[in-house]
Amino acid sequence: MSEPAHNVLYAQAGGVTAVINASAAGVIEMARRHPEKFGKIYAAVNGIVGVLEETLTDTTQFTEQMLDQLKTQPGAAFQSCRFDLDTLAENPEQYQRVLAVFRQYNIGYFFYNGGNGSMVTAQKVADYCTEKGHPVTCIGVAKTIDNDLALSHCSPGFGSAAKYIATSLLEATLDLISMHNTSTKFFALEAMGRNAGWLTIAGGLIKTQIPDAPLIVLPAERAFSQQAFLDKVNHFIEHKGYCVCVVSEGLTNEDGSYISIENIEHTHSHDYTQLGGVARTLSNLVAQTFNCKTHSAVPDYLQRSASHIVSETDWQMAYRAGKAAVQAALDGLHGVLPTIQVLSEQPLVWRYQNVDLVEVADLEKRVPDSFICDDGMDITQAALDYLKPLIKGERPIPYQYGLPAIAPIQYQCIKQQLPPYKVVK
Repeated sequence: MSEPAHNVLYAQAGGVTAVINASAAGVIEMARRHPEKFGKIYAAVNGIVGVLEETLTDTTQFTEQMLDQLKTQPGAAFQSCRFDLDTLAENPEQYQRVLAVFRQYNIGYFFYNGGNGSMVTAQKVADYCTEKGHPVTCIGVAKTIDNDLALSHCSPGFGSAAKYIATSLLEATLDLISMHNTSTKFFALEAMGRNAGWLTIAGGLIKTQIPDAPLIVLPAERAFSQQAFLDKVNHFIEHKGYCVCVVSEGLTNEDGSYISIENIEHTHSHDYTQLGGVARTLSNLVAQTFNCKTHSAVPDYLQRSASHIVSETDWQMAYRAGKAAVQAALDGLHGVLPTIQVLSEQPLVWRYQNVDLVEVADLEKRVPDSFICDDGMDITQAALDYLKPLIKGERPIPYQYGLPAIAPIQYQCIKQQLPPYKVVK
């Protein structure tokens, strides 16, 4: 009888965060400490697509210096993908290919670093391989800037993006204070979040510095009322001279339609609606209604890749997410996702606890009503109390020539052993 497979495969999936690579470092470092349990530690380049196409790298080549660089690197060092496996009935060849790759490289542990949808993919892979006589321990590694991961106090990646949003809006507000008498009266900042307004409510953190800021917060959880919005803008301009607004990209009208759609991407399996432009739409509405100068901004990728303004709390959560995933494997667990459980809120004390992947995969955590004011255009003290600890602390990074020293990490992919396979997106 052959020995059980014990090599490790790590992969990154979905939208990236400023701290996702800290999770990668956590996985690699923790697995290296237990050579009695784990063999080679591979990383797939481009998520599950890299698994299918056998684009893998052996992380043995990562020196301590490279791992330190990995810990502060934005983006996905091993490249991420937006790609989900088809169902087994629709495309059995995909699963057969994954199994072939896992067998070829003796993969016994699969750590998938992603959001809700990625957990579904991870579970599919593990179940199929095990059914075919190649047992694979599958553990999820949590990440998402959207903070919509259910059964977890928060999601690694959110705190840093929230810190960026709040900082940017605070700085823009100071700009308006200095210019509104003869120039811009209204400024709108657009935050990511298709169905969940967590990043949007993070803009409300500017009240910790400017308690009476003339601020409008429009999370995706509440339908947009144009008249109520314009009335509030008018009130702020009349009494304060200006108004700032932070709005979810997924804001909808009262009939459920999106305020603004950037693009619709057609794939072989489904259409993906790319949101964007709602801040500009609101800015134009205010300009036309009140005959005043307005501005808008869309941080887009900036809010999820700002390594220069990472929250120390968030970084610790991301790094420990990787370590917790490996610990779960060491404990003999399978099909679980380590999530954040709060032990104390003031000060924030937390730990990782494991939940079943199948329980969390299709759930979506949205901003609770208790965090949103009755008019749907501001946040409550409860929201501020939740948000403040998550952006606490700064993670210093090295600089070179006046810029963050974050050039892409160079590594080599291993020579492919199987017949070529091309994913159809």
